[in-house]
Amino acid sequence: MAEEITHKEHKDKLRLFLLVLCFASMIFGFRTLIFVHAPVVFNDPLEDMSFAWYVPIFSAYVIWRTRDEILSSVGNPSIVGAFAVLGALFCGFLGVRGVQVRLEILSFAALIACIPWAFYGRRVAEKLLFPAAFLLFCIPLASFLDVVTVHLRLIATTVAAALLKGAGSELIRTGTLISSPDGTFAIDVASPCSGLRSLFALLALSSGYAYFTLPTWPRRAILFALSIPIAMFGNVVRILSICIVGSVASPSFATGFYHDYSGYVVFAVAIAMMVLTGSLLGKGVHK
Repeated sequence: MAEEITHKEHKDKLRLFLLVLCFASMIFGFRTLIFVHAPVVFNDPLEDMSFAWYVPIFSAYVIWRTRDEILSSVGNPSIVGAFAVLGALFCGFLGVRGVQVRLEILSFAALIACIPWAFYGRRVAEKLLFPAAFLLFCIPLASFLDVVTVHLRLIATTVAAALLKGAGSELIRTGTLISSPDGTFAIDVASPCSGLRSLFALLALSSGYAYFTLPTWPRRAILFALSIPIAMFGNVVRILSICIVGSVASPSFATGFYHDYSGYVVFAVAIAMMVLTGSLLGKGVHK
């Protein structure tokens, strides 16, 4: 009996050693992504992904916070998990060879769950699925979704112009441009003001908030989905406020100082709306 226990301990230590070795090799293999490609993308004004710096930190926090659940889910090695690792590695190989950051990040996130799956079974992979999937918010999509950006700009300007006209304003909308008849005030909702950055940031926040505050996945999914109209509403409010400030104060102040800093205030309001929505979804539900 003692020999069986000792043998099992040796096997567990060997599995742990191989797991650590795999993750160390993974970090080494993705060193260019981690230290070169990802920082360049996060700092790229076109992608506008400054929030992505906090995504890996949050994923690591979720893993640390749920470490007891992960350890209690440890099972036997899985051949299916091993094949999943091979698939993720192939995806990473394509990303490295083609210098495709999106494929590299996808592969990296998949390996976070698939490597433990291969060593410790499916239940461990299920516990790691959310923090691994959360890393997908590091994937740059702004330059990849130009068509969506255009439509977001048109929707925001159309709604804002309609509300202004309904309130008696004489401002005129021409495409994504809102201007006064005499030309003293004009604001063009350009690509950086499409709301795509705030949308991605709010999606990341809502998924993290929902994970820790809502007990069921359907409710979490609802809050995640509702963060899309909340972010769009926030962008419409920002455009409205710039137009109002330009009318009652100074056009240069509205399109200058106020334009540069109003986004923070509006985003804070969007976060408050998200929290309120989450509290309503979680009302009367006990874990």
